[in-house]
Amino acid sequence: MAKNQMMPFPMPKGGGAAKKVLGLLFLAALVVLLLKSPVEAAQWVKAAWVTAMTAIEQVSIFLRGVIG
Repeated sequence: MAKNQMMPFPMPKGGGAAKKVLGLLFLAALVVLLLKSPVEAAQWVKAAWVTAMTAIEQVSIFLRGVIG
């Protein structure tokens, strides 16, 4: 695609300072969580993974039922 062609949809132009600060604060909170309670952090990650895999499996079951 040539540079002078219009994009079919608007692209974000980056974030403001507030967005970057919030991202850094979130990242810092994750690091503190990992350093203060690594076992709990690992349990949260494991629970999130199981939830995501269950959701994917349920969508797959639904689509198989709808499609054929």
